[in-house]
Amino acid sequence: MPHRLSLVRRLALLRRMYTGETDSSLLPAVTAGVQRLTPDDRVQLHEILDNDNVGRLFGHDEWSPPPPHVRRELLADASTEGQRELESGIFTAAGRAVNYLHLRMPADLLRPARVFRMIRPHAHEMVLHLDSGAIGPLLVELLPRITDHEVLGVPGLRARLHRRHVELYLVDDVSATVHLSNVSYRQWVAALTFAESLVDLGELRWLGNDPTPLTDAERSALDTRHRAPGPAALNSALLRRARIFGDALWLTPWSRGCETTHVEWAGQPSLGRVARLLLHPLFGLPGDGHHVRYFDAAGLVVADPHAPRCPMHPASTEPVLALRPEPAPDGPLELSSPGWRAAASPWLAWQRVLAAANPHLPQQSPARQ
Repeated sequence: MPHRLSLVRRLALLRRMYTGETDSSLLPAVTAGVQRLTPDDRVQLHEILDNDNVGRLFGHDEWSPPPPHVRRELLADASTEGQRELESGIFTAAGRAVNYLHLRMPADLLRPARVFRMIRPHAHEMVLHLDSGAIGPLLVELLPRITDHEVLGVPGLRARLHRRHVELYLVDDVSATVHLSNVSYRQWVAALTFAESLVDLGELRWLGNDPTPLTDAERSALDTRHRAPGPAALNSALLRRARIFGDALWLTPWSRGCETTHVEWAGQPSLGRVARLLLHPLFGLPGDGHHVRYFDAAGLVVADPHAPRCPMHPASTEPVLALRPEPAPDGPLELSSPGWRAAASPWLAWQRVLAAANPHLPQQSPARQ
């Protein structure tokens, strides 16, 4: 029994580096996963944990990789294409949301502009805990909207407000669900106000929990392109491990096409630490073929030649991940010009909603002395 609990603790500490989970959710998840493994599986876990796994960076495993069922029990990856597409859209939208977080007054590039505080991954869904103020900028980039020329945001994305969380789902694929935890009604209204001060959501504006059916424009977009840019399975896997970059001042993932995802971040962690965590045999990116294909002083490229190709483009190459750290600013850099202040006006709308009196709980006048 002590040996098994020691294994659980080691696995939990390692998984926390990827997800940022607290003990209350982390330990039960890891304990349940370990209990479903065989004695031989547990022996292999100890062997992998006792090894530095450096050779894996260059495609040379010191030990046989664990079976897929072992990895699933320790950190589940998305099990359906719809779930992967939804998570991919959230991951790349978060990279664009950073631009708005920089403008929160007083704007300063040395203040962290982070979107994800904690990730709780499950095979058929995901729970995200967002950093303070991140939900408004994230909605700007996530919610679908129809322009004269194209559909922006994530086509088919809809939202359902619950008592203390928001459920994001795909109206055309009921298998895909992501929950935004600890979001109150007031915070949700403030986030929508933030988004609508920047973009026109038009007919897809959130009016309540009854979903708007898939529009013709959304259906046409899904017939001709991906729901979100980039390799969906890779981006989904990165979202489920996003707390690897938890110490960064900001994280900007972006993709073009369906083959390559670029991940750039400022400050810590080091490039070597990111590479070792992403290629770890237990909690790293899914698949046994990931290795460093190219590296130099500016960054490195990770690829898996055995990964599935894009089904929409049979001639595409394997998914590629390009990692590049950026130097952090040397000192405080306030963005205080009139142009920056005008661009920061959505934050004023956000703050007005949060500061407004609750219509159901009116503010009490001060007691007379």
